[in-house]
Amino acid sequence: MKHLKHIAGAGLIALLVAGCSKDKLDKLPQGEVSQETFWTTEKEARLALNACYNFVDGTSYNAWYNDGFADNAYCQYPWESNATAVSAGNINAATIDMGYDFTVITRCNNFLTNIGKVSMDEDLKKRYIAEARALRAYRYFLMSQYFGAMPLVTETAPDPSTLDISPKSQEELFSFITTELGESSTDLPESYPGGAGTEVGRVTRWAALALKARAHLYHGDWSDAAATAKLIMESNQFKLFRIDALTAEDMNDDYSGFVNFADDAAKTRFYKGLRSYEKQFWAANENNPEVILDAGYILNDEYYYSNGLQLLNPPAYLGGWSSIEPTQDLVDAYWEVDGTPFTPPSADTRAANFNSGDPNPAYYNEFKNRDTRLYASILFPGNPWNYGKISTVGYWDQDVTKTGYNFRKLVDPNYVVAWTSPQNFQLIRYAEVLLTFAEAQNEAVGPDSDVFAALNDIRDRVGMPAVDASLGKDALREVIRNERRIELAEEGFRYDDMRRWNLLNNMHDLHNINNQLVQERKWVEKYKLLPYPQAAVDRNPLLKDAQAAKGY
Repeated sequence: MKHLKHIAGAGLIALLVAGCSKDKLDKLPQGEVSQETFWTTEKEARLALNACYNFVDGTSYNAWYNDGFADNAYCQYPWESNATAVSAGNINAATIDMGYDFTVITRCNNFLTNIGKVSMDEDLKKRYIAEARALRAYRYFLMSQYFGAMPLVTETAPDPSTLDISPKSQEELFSFITTELGESSTDLPESYPGGAGTEVGRVTRWAALALKARAHLYHGDWSDAAATAKLIMESNQFKLFRIDALTAEDMNDDYSGFVNFADDAAKTRFYKGLRSYEKQFWAANENNPEVILDAGYILNDEYYYSNGLQLLNPPAYLGGWSSIEPTQDLVDAYWEVDGTPFTPPSADTRAANFNSGDPNPAYYNEFKNRDTRLYASILFPGNPWNYGKISTVGYWDQDVTKTGYNFRKLVDPNYVVAWTSPQNFQLIRYAEVLLTFAEAQNEAVGPDSDVFAALNDIRDRVGMPAVDASLGKDALREVIRNERRIELAEEGFRYDDMRRWNLLNNMHDLHNINNQLVQERKWVEKYKLLPYPQAAVDRNPLLKDAQAAKGY
């Protein structure tokens, strides 16, 4: 999607959203583009469509912080996101705005209204229309997840946030979203060719269907979610990313003190699983067979076109900010090496073993023989990380890191720690589709062989054993939920998952390794939906009843 970001980011297209209003002298206002003169060529249509994509970068940024709204992460800097305030229960319409913004929807509507004026290849025009419809549905889906009922605007209009429009219910929005995604998918290509002038990064048929499956899953439409995910699985377009062979650099991290390898084959399986999981997110493996839709970034364009996780995740001793930190709850969620739940020590025992930064040997026992993804995802004290430009053994920098842990996942060690790295961020990947299918199919028909096959594909990729095939529906549900939690950690799903599973009551105060309070957290039922910003209610009084119905 890098080529799209250059076009939209240059600010050439934002002007299209405004109509041409004439002054008394009938002159075209400076800085505006006339609707009458713009919609004439295929190139102009393409530019207008590219402008509809520019919210995708913000979607990735929000996803990075999503786990901080929930129990997976702590986001310590309130100026970076709303996660610090929301997780603490400091939620009110005057101070919280989760992105109540119709800019992209207005652009999509404007595009769909005017594309008919353009003389161009009809098949390409049909594809462009499908892209705009899918992007509009995607944006509505993201906003409805936060706000619930919202105005539904599908025609060209001034900024809908300034109009008196009654909000549609979440059910009505869901129907619109799934219908749009389903219908647009039929006119979208299955893939885009790479090479010069690549269009890789645009919405494909499978991206639209994956979003539709996600929407059905969140809505509890188990059969529809499973069937839609199955279409993607049976397309043979995607597979989990796996490395074929280990290099000398792959073996740099010495895990012999943490993992009891039965033999050389077990050791090879572990390292292949470790590297397969973490390398799928690295720049060198962009557009790998697991990627369904991603947000594109480029190298050395600080803060705007580059990936910020290189700076947000690592600790200060690697040059990072420790902005987004794993919680102890997340660390405890990773399985034992045999695929069974981990039983953590008590908080007091852990603190005594950690001994204020001078750990005794017993402290490290809780990290021994655990799920491979723990080592690939969490920089915990003692975790070796020696690859590319990073060479360290994890420790707790207590001056900056608050929980005692940092995310190793999503950081590409081949680039310096700065907001200048090029690796794309995967908004939809095949592992999510497998987890969607497993959850929905288990709820719809129970634990059949297809459910176990989907879960075991995910586990096998990281060198973990298969799921116990004797598990019944209820027990398997808990396995699926935890598998989803750790497989998709820091990718933007945990907050939505906790709300739809009614797990918000599981939120509790955060403590660090020393069992010291990091953050007081408060959750009440109304937080399942967030308030419209007060400015939006002031502009559109018809939101007041819906705001009150949410408890704000």
